[in-house]
Amino acid sequence: MFFFVKTLLIIMVFGVSTFIGYLLANKFTSRVSEINDLLVALDIFETKIKYTYDSLSTVFLYIADNLKTKIYRIFFITAEEIQENKNDSAGNIFRDVIENEKVFLSIKKDDIEILKELGVSLGQTDLEGQLKNIHLVRTSLKNQLSVAQEEKNKNFKMYRNMGVLSGLIIIIILL
Repeated sequence: MFFFVKTLLIIMVFGVSTFIGYLLANKFTSRVSEINDLLVALDIFETKIKYTYDSLSTVFLYIADNLKTKIYRIFFITAEEIQENKNDSAGNIFRDVIENEKVFLSIKKDDIEILKELGVSLGQTDLEGQLKNIHLVRTSLKNQLSVAQEEKNKNFKMYRNMGVLSGLIIIIILL
């Protein structure tokens, strides 16, 4: 009976440590995916404001429908808030939503600050000013994407393997 419990404990410790390693490694992949989704959102946003006269909330709902990661929450919630709260500016709502939703995302503080820059001129400037701001944010996000890909390439395998190795070390200590 003791041998069975010990074996079960060893398997559980190994499984949990491996799972934690994979979770930590997955953060790097998620960040790259989320930044890519932000770039897609900027492309859609630019196209919609250039060629349609849709309201900002309609554009944001369209963007949210076309994203694959949790980034959609920013655009979906912002669209709902804009529809409900007519007194506050769209930029303030956008920045507040980003601040509230950042805990659910894998992007880093620098990425969030860049995204908040989009909200500075949101609904405040003319079409040209809006387009210039989108290009500025896109350029900054592309730089962040290359950094995120380098971090992923450098750290993904390390964190994944550290989970497995730490599990093996704990097993050796328990034996």
